[in-house]
Amino acid sequence: MNNPVPAQQETRGVEERACDPLAAALGNASLLGIGYLLLGRRRLAKFSVFVTIALAVLLATVRQVGVERVVLLWWVFVIGHGWYLARSHSRRTKSEAAGQASPGTASQPAPAPTAGAQRVMAALVTIPVLVAVGLHRSGAEDIRRRAAEAHRNGDCERALSILDELSIRHRVANGPLTVRTDADAEACRLLVQAKRQERSDRLQAVRTLQRYAAHPAALWKGASDHRATVLLAQAAAEFDTALTGDVKALQTGYERLDGVLKEFPGREQDAGKVVDRLLDRLPVKNACDTRAIADWLRARSKREDVLDRARSGAAKLAPAALVECGHALAADKRWKEARKAYRALVADYPDHKLVATAERGIRKATLAIQLANVKKLIKPRKSGLPAYCSKPARYEGAPRYRGSGPHRTLFLGQNEHRAALPRSWLAKDPADAALVICAGESRLGTKVQTCSYKARPSHLTGTIKVSFHKEKVPVRIYELRTGALVAKINLQISGKSCPWLLYFDHYSDYETEDSRLVNPSNGDIRAAYATVINRSPTALIRGS
Repeated sequence: MNNPVPAQQETRGVEERACDPLAAALGNASLLGIGYLLLGRRRLAKFSVFVTIALAVLLATVRQVGVERVVLLWWVFVIGHGWYLARSHSRRTKSEAAGQASPGTASQPAPAPTAGAQRVMAALVTIPVLVAVGLHRSGAEDIRRRAAEAHRNGDCERALSILDELSIRHRVANGPLTVRTDADAEACRLLVQAKRQERSDRLQAVRTLQRYAAHPAALWKGASDHRATVLLAQAAAEFDTALTGDVKALQTGYERLDGVLKEFPGREQDAGKVVDRLLDRLPVKNACDTRAIADWLRARSKREDVLDRARSGAAKLAPAALVECGHALAADKRWKEARKAYRALVADYPDHKLVATAERGIRKATLAIQLANVKKLIKPRKSGLPAYCSKPARYEGAPRYRGSGPHRTLFLGQNEHRAALPRSWLAKDPADAALVICAGESRLGTKVQTCSYKARPSHLTGTIKVSFHKEKVPVRIYELRTGALVAKINLQISGKSCPWLLYFDHYSDYETEDSRLVNPSNGDIRAAYATVINRSPTALIRGS
């Protein structure tokens, strides 16, 4: 009667199968638990696959060399463990076989695949896995190499496009390398950003280029030189703004070029070209803008560098710019500024051929300034005489005060007297006047007649004596051309006295005397002022 197989042996036959150790090790090298499956260890196979997936996730996310080392240790472990389990099972099987009954008395397990077949099955899984990992590792290296080459050439847009080829498979197969490519991409994005910023904000682009140069993954050696180029372009743009007369922009542009020369000694020639470009565009249409630029360039301290070449160019432009600017300001009635421009030419370029033109401009501007001042001073005030009478000013363009008159006169004060004078004596504009007469308030002059008046109505009694006096007017006469006081006199104006009827605002029996001014006619007023307006300066001074 055949002996039954022990229960423990039956269970073990279900869980384990005979397996070639090399096949088990080779199957586990796939990290997919193939060796455990060949051994019949399904739970170990599942656990191995779970650990492999977890490590793959870590490789794709953490991407550190330490994780790769853990994966390598796990790989070596499962290979060794598969080999060990297969050898142990083989030895156990042989010992158990030796202790069994004679052949034919026990049931035999199903024959296992041959060692060669097991090895082929394991290789069919493991070799593709290892090849795929190797290809993706080398593919990642090739992508990084091509991207780095484009980066070194300054073509970061192409480099970023190449780095976009990296996938999750590359991150799993070669995590640490993709970490380095992330740094490469970060540096490249800075460079791409800087080049885009050049179109709208060069100074921001310069700052971004500085950040790129400081980045540890920066590969483009031309970044520093390109930053100098951007700074030169910014200086040229600031010079363009300066051509509108913005001297501050001109100063900023020169400070920019100074910085380039200090930081990039090899770019002197390029900085000189920027200055030459500025000079080539001078003079500009607005002569005063040209003058402002030339003045600043001439005033800039000499530094013995390529930027100094603008000084000589400015010296050639300045004279004509000063004269033309003066003319433009004069056309706009900006006389003080125009005179300043003309005077600058005479002072700075005394031997220049345009000095005569400038001197004529100075004369014209001075006269215009004087005339404007006189017009301001003769304006009527609410009370009292105009300001000219206390603060006379000259207008050198006025007619000379000489010879017999009548001399055209600006008549200030005493509006009634001015209305009585012939128009031919009065100047409509200060530019036509030779004299300025300041006529003060009338006072009692020389007594000419005394008359007695009785009060009315009849119930009032008494008689009042009224003295009539010439109208005495304090007059100051100025020569407009020099602003000098010619004479200061009290003009006496005659007129009618002792009218038939007089009116009083109030009357008292105690009032017996009163004083009144004569009533001058237009002829009397003309006769009085004719002694001033129609006389020669010598006679007037002698008469005063």
